Amino acid sequence: MADGAIHDSEERRKAPKCMEETRVAVQEDITSWIEAGDQSRTIMWVTGPAGAGKTAILGTIADACKEKGTLAAGFFFSASANGRKRRCLVPTLAYQLMNHGSFPRLREHILSSLVQDPIMFKKDMKAQFNALILNGLCRATHEPGGGNEAVPRLIIIDGLDECDEESDDQSNPSAQAPTRTKEEEQEEILSLLLLATTNPSFPFRILIASRPEVCIRDFFDTDGKACTRKIFLDNKYDPDADIALFYDARFSIICRRFGINPEDWPGKIAKRRLVRNASGQFIYAATTMRYLDGSTSQPHQRLEQILGLAPAKQSPLDTLDALYRLLLKACPNPELSMKWLRATQMRNAAGEKSPVWLLRLVLEASPGEENYALGSLASLLSTEHSGESLGQPYPFYHKSFLDFIEDPTRCTEGFLNEEEVLTWMAQRFFQTLDRRKPSSCVPLSQTNTHLKPFKPLHEMSCTAMQTF
Repeated sequence: MADGAIHDSEERRKAPKCMEETRVAVQEDITSWIEAGDQSRTIMWVTGPAGAGKTAILGTIADACKEKGTLAAGFFFSASANGRKRRCLVPTLAYQLMNHGSFPRLREHILSSLVQDPIMFKKDMKAQFNALILNGLCRATHEPGGGNEAVPRLIIIDGLDECDEESDDQSNPSAQAPTRTKEEEQEEILSLLLLATTNPSFPFRILIASRPEVCIRDFFDTDGKACTRKIFLDNKYDPDADIALFYDARFSIICRRFGINPEDWPGKIAKRRLVRNASGQFIYAATTMRYLDGSTSQPHQRLEQILGLAPAKQSPLDTLDALYRLLLKACPNPELSMKWLRATQMRNAAGEKSPVWLLRLVLEASPGEENYALGSLASLLSTEHSGESLGQPYPFYHKSFLDFIEDPTRCTEGFLNEEEVLTWMAQRFFQTLDRRKPSSCVPLSQTNTHLKPFKPLHEMSCTAMQTF
């Protein structure tokens, strides 16, 4: 189960939401479909380019439906250890459904199924879905008092394009089991959800959001076409007006913080340029304002830097990429920052990214280096870690930045390929050996999960230190 993928989890505490009076039209379209939409269109696909605000919209819809009692369950794919895994989807949905008041008998049926079949979660996703959810709903709703037909219900799946590939043998990540592609994972989820909507015991509408990636788009253009309503976040929903409102609200906060008269700064011309530069991408606006708000001195200079960037020539990504380059150049050591950033994305044998504590242990050549390398990038990722967050991968605010640093055609300055990153990580591994006592060595059983780039080096170092 991925508890962090539930819409109101602690992990999603800082997840984006729509500011009041923004994205009104698209929210109304979605709400209308949930409450009284075409009965044959039981799936809605909200799509659009990176940074268009899909997650914020679905998060806001989830909050509203939760308050009204119409949200049955949700899964927000994310960068957490389990938040990208297909295998966590069914257990997480089942947990939410069994605790929903509309089906008082469903909890009993799900728990009974797990007692009868203790290896349920070792089975394939379709078997889990049928046994826990479809069969459970069928039995629960056909018993007296088993269901409340007056309550509309919704399941939300956000960020499907971020569902990652994983090894078929999860019990032994080091085994050479075949790895399914992320496209295969996504297609399996979509096929399962489509099949569920044809089952008379399945009363839910399904709201899905993702980028328009080829395999997802092909599915909704073929198998899912007849039962899907599509919303594309384009100019029809007037994103510029909403982005302008967002800028107004955030600039008001900054002006109050610094004692600036909002009539004097930033000015209508600057705001219009910022709206134009965003090109409908809320991620550009959000990143810009986090950068300005993070200034410890007057924010005028940072705004001038942003406005001084060359305008987009070919696509909306050009202005976003220019902003990302500006933020990287502002680091005290951009080369070191890029090495740390790329290292956060290296995956282990189970296809997972390393947690914060491990990268600190292995990569910091001196205390505080992590903060030195990443502290200036607080507008792009969370840089404060303690408690449980140390056991999670570094949380980035938006996948578009990760796409940027991993694409040499976009990240034209300071790009590092995977071989260069792994070489640097291996060098750091040996440089930091003297700080890693035998007690700080991760048990070899855990190297299968965490230390793919370091495993041979880790075994050698632990053996060597134990001889002294």
